[in-house]
Amino acid sequence: MSTGHWSNVSYLDAIRPDPGWRTEYALLASYSADMVALVAALLALAGLDDDRGSGSKVDFAKAVDALADRVRLVAQAGRLIAPLKPPKILAILDRYVCEVNLHESVASWHPKVALAKQASEDGSTSQWRLWMGSRNLTRDLAWDVGLTLVGRIGGSGSEVPGIPELGATLAQHAKLPGLTARKIRSELQQVRWDSPPGCALKSLRLFTGTESRTVPPEPPKVKKLVIVSPFLDGTIIEALGKWGDAQTSRTLVSTRSEMTKLAAQAGKPLAAFDDLLLLDAPAPDDLAESDAADRENAGAQDEEPEPRGLHAKLIYAEGSGGRRIWTGSANATRRGWIGPNSEVIAEMEVTSEVTAGLDDFVKSALTIRHDELGDAVEPDEIEQRLEEARKHVAGFWAVTQRVDDSMPTLVSATDPNPPDDGIELSVGLLGAAQVLWPRGATTLPLLRVAEGDVTELVMCQLTMGDASLSWLQRAPIDPRPGEERDRQALARYLDPRTFLLWVRSLLTGEPCGDGGGDWDDQADSQSRRALKKSGPTWWAPTIEEVLKSWSRDPSSLTQIDKRLRQYLKLYEQQTDSELTPDEWKVVADFHATWQVVCRSLLMEQQR
Repeated sequence: MSTGHWSNVSYLDAIRPDPGWRTEYALLASYSADMVALVAALLALAGLDDDRGSGSKVDFAKAVDALADRVRLVAQAGRLIAPLKPPKILAILDRYVCEVNLHESVASWHPKVALAKQASEDGSTSQWRLWMGSRNLTRDLAWDVGLTLVGRIGGSGSEVPGIPELGATLAQHAKLPGLTARKIRSELQQVRWDSPPGCALKSLRLFTGTESRTVPPEPPKVKKLVIVSPFLDGTIIEALGKWGDAQTSRTLVSTRSEMTKLAAQAGKPLAAFDDLLLLDAPAPDDLAESDAADRENAGAQDEEPEPRGLHAKLIYAEGSGGRRIWTGSANATRRGWIGPNSEVIAEMEVTSEVTAGLDDFVKSALTIRHDELGDAVEPDEIEQRLEEARKHVAGFWAVTQRVDDSMPTLVSATDPNPPDDGIELSVGLLGAAQVLWPRGATTLPLLRVAEGDVTELVMCQLTMGDASLSWLQRAPIDPRPGEERDRQALARYLDPRTFLLWVRSLLTGEPCGDGGGDWDDQADSQSRRALKKSGPTWWAPTIEEVLKSWSRDPSSLTQIDKRLRQYLKLYEQQTDSELTPDEWKVVADFHATWQVVCRSLLMEQQR
């Protein structure tokens, strides 16, 4: 959330290392996640994102190379989304994603957290960054509220109860190599955190469905109460509405549909609130594709994607005991506050300067009278049937994958089709063609793919007449795709020209040229040829750049030499390269020069 009094720090700003620092590892959690937004997060964690939250092909290659087995996103199963025409390179992000397979009819994995350990470039010190809030890892620009903390072992900040257990839970799900729950809990127990100005953090906890919890206890003599939530249920709102007495000012900020729903309930949970405020703005035009995906994947009535305009979730109480805020991922619903959803919730005491920002936000919402709410809108029957089918498919998904000679076959313990026989299920690897999954079948051969296109990410699509919705599911392969698959994919993603720009960037430590264009550019062959004809492009590294790199860090040449040998061999095997003979000559000449110079420098290093 950003107002005149609350600082505007984006999610990417919160997780990006400062100059002189690098990400050692990062654990991300989200209910829903957009694969394009995950790329933006990886670019930020590698310190390579631009002011658009994007980057070049070279930036993408550097990020996935630097962060392999160091970053993992933990998301609710069935809530990963991708563009309708995804870049094929997204297939390699299966190494960065794992799912929590909760059946959404009962419970959801709903926290929004980013926990990153960062090390200084010289390795002499480390620090932690933690972001938590209401924002999913998607591309929207709705109202959100978040909290960013920076901590160090033995630092001057404060111990925050709950953070070590939060880290341990994320590590258990993420299963990053070498990062156990015990290890991260032990280290986080020693970390002291600096809170934002005006905030005294009392706790920050990740609640899972197995833990008992309830709404916060009523503070003493509440004179002002503000609740902000895009989803509501009568039980929680009625309970919170009892805080205070007849003189207490109570304000509820939500969406028209949720307030209308509560207004029709016999218990009249809205009766205690003096002010009902609406916030439900339309999506910006440049987010139309993401907005369509969100609408297509709308979930249970207390789950994201929420209506556009409001994602923020908080409870503010002011009374004789001071000013207190509870914020995080929990909607004002039973599933959020009592369970069994998994949620992250922070409790903090705040100053009047902080609450002034909340007041500004409240003033931006539209006031509505109780008698103006009208009747509840009946849900669309087709959308409801598709959503119930999605919950079934995602909740009971038990599909693995075997790959024989680049021919993938999906194998399911049971028929994955939904019970509703008016709905069809089609599946395909991310970036590949989809095929219908016949009812009653438990195995499904898919179309042959290139070695670099093998992926555990499967696009699922449910269709009912003209309506459809789609999402990604994992279909694990044993053994999981690894570095060789990634090299095959990157060798097709980066043509030899762009690959040498990557090498040049590694040597100089600086961006080189256009980096091969935007990472998600899928321009056709004619467009690329036209770009080449626009003028000479000096993209091969120079001897001077090689020598300067060696003088800064002699060990870097060994890694770059290994990468060159691996990728140039793959390029030589490609039969459909679009490089001209002159461009191939530049590649060959550089390789020959590199071999001579690198051999001499490595021999010098060994003396």
